[in-house]
Amino acid sequence: MEYTDQEANANANPLPDDIEQNFLTQFSSMVTTDKDELIRHFQSIGENVNLTTATFFLDMTNWNLQAAVGCYFDYMAQSRQPSMRLLNDITVGKGEKITPNTAVKLTWLLQNNGEISWPSGTYVALLRNPSTMPEDLAPPTYEDLKHYVPTVVPDDSVVVSVQLVTPATEGLFETVWCMYTPSGTSFGDKIINLLEVSQDGTMAVTQQYASMQENASNETALALQNAASVAGPPQQTSGDPDDSEMWG
Repeated sequence: MEYTDQEANANANPLPDDIEQNFLTQFSSMVTTDKDELIRHFQSIGENVNLTTATFFLDMTNWNLQAAVGCYFDYMAQSRQPSMRLLNDITVGKGEKITPNTAVKLTWLLQNNGEISWPSGTYVALLRNPSTMPEDLAPPTYEDLKHYVPTVVPDDSVVVSVQLVTPATEGLFETVWCMYTPSGTSFGDKIINLLEVSQDGTMAVTQQYASMQENASNETALALQNAASVAGPPQQTSGDPDDSEMWG
């Protein structure tokens, strides 16, 4: 998973809760019964707050400016929805043919391009049945699987992989994937993958070879780490001068 520098952005862009609290504090000591003035103050909380919106929330709270601002921010927080953008398809062996009845892993780089974090329990799943599947057949078992993704804050990205099995027949095999909230509401870009299923496919071999290389690299790194921890810090030999001898 890849993360951006959130600490730098935090100081430059206050969180919505901070903004709301600032406005509530600012308006808490304001005493006026002039409705036009109250509307002007309410509209100062954002560029998109028009006269109708300001009047609605003020009238709903009996023209209590602080209460109206609080209701407005509560409404905006509830109406915001997560968002996702497909940055890149980084599937190993992308573009190669793949053999029938073969397990394949699809991998994408996805970004949270919205204003709120993806909630815990967000998942990726097929949006609809693969186009090559006959309508009278039950959907394949992997369609019911949910590939859960971690919580991702706005502007950060994450690598997500899903697995499926290619059909038994040769030809084009299209799948359409989508991101879902824990309640099952879809959001963000649709992810369309088109595979060519053929007896002379090489994609599965390419993915197996890449996986073997990754495992070997991880095992080598772990072995070096273990060896370093067992050996401990380098020992000074009797023939080596100490710091006092070298520098006086």
